[in-house]
Amino acid sequence: MSSPVPNRWDAALAPSDPLAQLVYASNLLGSDPRVTNFGGGNTSAKIPMADPLTGETVEVLWVKGSGGDLGSANAGGFASLYQDKVVALEAKGLPEDEIVALYNHCTFNLNPRACSIDTPLHAFVPYRAVSHLHADAVIAIAASRDAERLCREVWGGRMGYLPWKRPGFDLGLMLRDLIRDNPGIEGALMGSHGYICWADDWEKAYALSLDLINQAEAFIASRRTAHPFGELIRELKADDAEAKWRRLLPVLRGRVAHNGQRLIASVDQSEPVLEFLGRAKRDRLAALGTSCPDHFLRTKIRPLVLEWDGHADPATVLAPALEAFREDYCAYYERCKRPDSPAMRNPNPSVVLVPGLGMVSFGKNAAEARITGEFYRNAIAVMEGAETVDEYVALPEQEAFDIEYWLLEEAKLKRQPPEAELSRQIAVITGAAQGIGLATARQMASLGATVVLLDLTASKLSEAVGEVAKIAGKDAVLGIPCDVTDSAALTAAFDQAVLRFGGVDLLVVNAGNARRGTVADTSCEDYDFLSNLLMRAYFETMAEASRVMIAQGTGGSMVVVASKNGSAAGSNAAVYSAAKAFELHLARCSANDLAKFGIRVNAVNPDAVLQGSGIWSDEWRTQTAASLGIAPEALEAHYRDRSLLKVMVRPEDIAEAIVWLSSSRASRTTGGTISVDGGNREGFLR
Repeated sequence: MSSPVPNRWDAALAPSDPLAQLVYASNLLGSDPRVTNFGGGNTSAKIPMADPLTGETVEVLWVKGSGGDLGSANAGGFASLYQDKVVALEAKGLPEDEIVALYNHCTFNLNPRACSIDTPLHAFVPYRAVSHLHADAVIAIAASRDAERLCREVWGGRMGYLPWKRPGFDLGLMLRDLIRDNPGIEGALMGSHGYICWADDWEKAYALSLDLINQAEAFIASRRTAHPFGELIRELKADDAEAKWRRLLPVLRGRVAHNGQRLIASVDQSEPVLEFLGRAKRDRLAALGTSCPDHFLRTKIRPLVLEWDGHADPATVLAPALEAFREDYCAYYERCKRPDSPAMRNPNPSVVLVPGLGMVSFGKNAAEARITGEFYRNAIAVMEGAETVDEYVALPEQEAFDIEYWLLEEAKLKRQPPEAELSRQIAVITGAAQGIGLATARQMASLGATVVLLDLTASKLSEAVGEVAKIAGKDAVLGIPCDVTDSAALTAAFDQAVLRFGGVDLLVVNAGNARRGTVADTSCEDYDFLSNLLMRAYFETMAEASRVMIAQGTGGSMVVVASKNGSAAGSNAAVYSAAKAFELHLARCSANDLAKFGIRVNAVNPDAVLQGSGIWSDEWRTQTAASLGIAPEALEAHYRDRSLLKVMVRPEDIAEAIVWLSSSRASRTTGGTISVDGGNREGFLR
C-alpha cells in the first residue's frame, strides 16, 4: 500500500484573505498527482464582496476557470460570478448547453476569465468551500460496476452517490437534491467521474479532500490479493527496448500525422505501464477505454495495442494495425454523431501501447504529448483499483462520444490562439550553445518548434537549454552534450532525440571552428581537425537526420551553415574555405537526392559574425587582426565598413535566414544558398 496523501496545509503560510486562501489550497491539491491530474478538477469559494455598482454586499462564487490547472493557478485563473444569478438560471428552464452562454451574464466585476462547465456543481452546494477532484483511487470506485454499493462500503454515510451524468447544470441540480435529501453527508461520488466535497472553510475542505482519497486507497489495498490485471503472459520489458523504440517511433510518428499536421511523441516505459501490458486482462481493459471525462478528452475512446516483435519492418506491421484502428474510429464516429456534431478529428490513435516496450502518446506539442500519456497512466491506475475491488466499467459509447465531441469543448478549442509557424516540428541544431546556433534555437522556439540542442561544451549547453526553455517551456527543449566528430556520439544523440520526441523534422548543421593557414603552412593536425569537423561531421549529421526523416515519410528541411569563404577564396584559410565549399556542394547534392522524399536542403553563407561566436576566439581574432594589419578591437569596424551595406552581421540575422528556409514559407526552395554578409562582392554567388 502506498503511503497516505500527506496534509501539507501550513497555518503559518496559509493566507487569511478568502480568495488568496482558495488559491493556496488549490495549489496544494494540484501539486500532487494522486489528488488530481493536470488540468483536472476545480475548486471554489463563496465570498461576500462589495458590488462595484451598488456597494451592497453580495455573495460571489469564485471558481477555477475553464482550461486552468489547480497546481499553477493564481487569482487570475478563477472566474467570479454572482452566486444568486447562477442559481436563478434554473428558472429559465433552458436546455443544458444553452444555459452555458448565460454564465457570462452572471459575471462579477467584469472578470474576463471563462468559467468551468462544472460551475453549477459548486453553485448548488450550500457551503463556502467546495473541492471537485479526479483522484485515481476515488475514480477506481466510481468506475466499478457496483459503484453505489462500494461507495457506502468505503465511506459509510460520509459520501452520497450520483450515477453518471455529463458535467453541467443538470448534474448541479442532482447534487443539490442529493445534499437536501441526505443531511450530514460531506461529499458525493459521481459515477465514472470523480468526487466533490465541501466544508465551511478551505482548511477543513482541504483536509476532507485528502481524507476521502486516503480512505479509498486504504480500502483498495485491503482488497488486493492476486494481481488485478491477471497472470503474466509475456516479458515486461524487452532487453533492447530503447533500440526497438528508435526503429519504431519515426515510422509511427509519420503514420499518425493527419492532413499535414505532425504530432510530437512522448514515450513512457514506467513499471505500471509495462505491468499492464504484460498481463492477461490487457486487451479487454484497453478495448474498454477510459472512464473519467478528463481522460478520454485526450486519450480518445481507446488506445491502439500494437503487437510488434521488434524484428519485423515497423511499416509493414503498422499499416494494417493503423488502418484497422482508423476504420474502427470512423465507424464509432458514424454511429454516435449528432446532427450538429463537429467534423471528425484525426482518426489515428493518440495513445499506442506496445507490449514489451511501453506506451507512446501524441500531442500537438511536447507538453500535451506528455500529459496525454499521464492521463492514460491515470486510467491504468483506475482500472487497477476497480479490478481489485470489483470490475472496471467504461462509459457507454454514446456518452463517451458526447464528451469527446461536445460542442462546448469544440468552442474551447476554437478559442485557442492559432498555432505558431513551427509548431509540431522537431528541430535538431548542432553547435547550439552560442552564437548562430543559440540565436536559431531561440527563434525556432519562439515560433513553436520543439528544439534539440547539441553542443560540445556542457556548461554552455546547460545555460542555453535554460534560456530556450524560458521561451518554449521545459518540455519542448532537450540539450545533448555531443562531439559531432565522434560518430558513435552523434548517432546516440539522434537516438536520444527520437526517443524523447519521436523524430526529426528540421536540421541546422552549424557546429564549426576555424584554423588560419595557407596550404603551405597548414599542419596535418589542423587539416584533420577541420576536415573531421567541417566535412565528415556535416556529412554524418545530415545522414543521421535524413534516415529519420525518410522513415517518417513527412518530408523535412535541412539548413547547412556554411560561409562566404565557401564561395570566395578566403585568404590565409585554405582548408577552412575548401571545407566550406564542400559543405555547399554537399547541400546541393543532398537537395537533389532527397527531394523525392520531400526533404529540402539549403545553405546560408554568413561572414564575420563576431558576436557570441565560438570561432572568433581570442586566437582566431588575434590572427585575423594581424593578417589585416589592425588591432583586434578594430575588427568589428573593419568588417562593418567592408560590407556594401556598412552593417555588422549578428547571429540573429543568420538565424532569420535559417528559420525562413526551415519554414513553409520556403516550401518551394531547395538547393539554394542565402548570403547574409552585409554585402560582400567576393561572396556573390555566380
